[in-house]
Amino acid sequence: MKQKRMKSLFFTVFLYTAFIACSDEGGKDENGTVNPKEQWSATLKGDGEVLGAYPDLFSNYWEYTYDMTDYPDVALRIKGQYPHARYFSFSFYNDETGSAIGGINDYEMTSDPGDDNPFVVTSSKDNYFTLYVVPASMEESKIAKLPSKNVRKVTAGVRRLAICIRHYLGTDVNGVKDEYGGVELPLITGVDIHSLKEMPAPERTRSNIDKVTGKTFTQKSDDNRDVPFFLAPRSEYYPNNSTSYLYGRTRLKTDSVLIFSFIPVPIPQKVEEYENAKARYWSICLGSASNTRSYYSVYDKEANVEEGEKTTFIICRKQNPRLEEIKVKIEALNKLGGHWNLFVWDSEKIDIDGKPLGDVFTIMYRNILPDKDWEHSIARMTPTNYADAEGEPVDKVTEPEKQLAHKMLKDYGPYGFKYATSDFLSNDFHVKQ
Repeated sequence: MKQKRMKSLFFTVFLYTAFIACSDEGGKDENGTVNPKEQWSATLKGDGEVLGAYPDLFSNYWEYTYDMTDYPDVALRIKGQYPHARYFSFSFYNDETGSAIGGINDYEMTSDPGDDNPFVVTSSKDNYFTLYVVPASMEESKIAKLPSKNVRKVTAGVRRLAICIRHYLGTDVNGVKDEYGGVELPLITGVDIHSLKEMPAPERTRSNIDKVTGKTFTQKSDDNRDVPFFLAPRSEYYPNNSTSYLYGRTRLKTDSVLIFSFIPVPIPQKVEEYENAKARYWSICLGSASNTRSYYSVYDKEANVEEGEKTTFIICRKQNPRLEEIKVKIEALNKLGGHWNLFVWDSEKIDIDGKPLGDVFTIMYRNILPDKDWEHSIARMTPTNYADAEGEPVDKVTEPEKQLAHKMLKDYGPYGFKYATSDFLSNDFHVKQ
């Protein structure tokens, strides 16, 4: 996985066919009414088996890009209702380079007068926010007159601005899974930076994200029995700067299982704990190394875990002839008080390109808003580059106490080992520590 390609890793790359064409009427419907869903891209679904770069299956994204050189005197007002979700944010990118140039997380947003921020305090109301995105040329005296504290200035020199909305675990008001988090997408309105008068939003244009290309490298270490986990380097191309990731990669034979254990990061139990949480959210995702798409995932509250205790994840192939015996043993271990989670990898599943997923997969351990001050935070590790023409991750470990999760984080760092199925099913089996 050459790093130039993997720069797109960890901002779940918008697969090209997911983008809708830009509206010539600024997102207006046939009656002339602005429809927010026409202003943003079609939903970029993490679980759609379409997005590359190992997306989280419990996430959804929307993108709006415009050419700032065509609208030098226009600011954006983005007004909407807080979604029902675990996490929500806006990220801003220089669309010519893919570099992150700002953004705002849910708990940082000031609500409209009379409303609550439901990511700060528990609230059953319909709560709204207003965000202004202003060009670098806008005078501070004018910015001060904008009726919101949520103002973000675009870096000087940016000619094409891309804005991304992220939702994780979106639901409706009753807690049922919902693509839009139970609300409409935010409405984008233009604002003249001199008069502060409302005007039509800039016409959305196609994002440069669809030019992402690259190669996948074969790794000798895929056949090692040990599967260490590394901290992913911060992506330089459309990254999610609020998220850190550990990754491991391996090849799994039909008659083997992969097992890794660790204590997951504790997560908040109520919104009042969000701001000071060790992490807002965690998940484990499995993706095919052949196409960097995710296919299997579990998140914190769905996993069989107990806070502060080791959790074990076991992966076997669907084609394993003793799969049913494996399931029976895991069920028995859990009845005895264990915390085991099973992933069944279907190496023969055909992807949208008509190719099998294969027997090489990548494991992603994702932490949103990790607290860097917490001693066991994955964000404290030293990043290790992915495989490229110059070597594999294991070849780039110069400080194992900082680069290897199980050494840096101790029990909070995952570490994997492959076993013969017969060994796992034996009566005297013990997980390698």
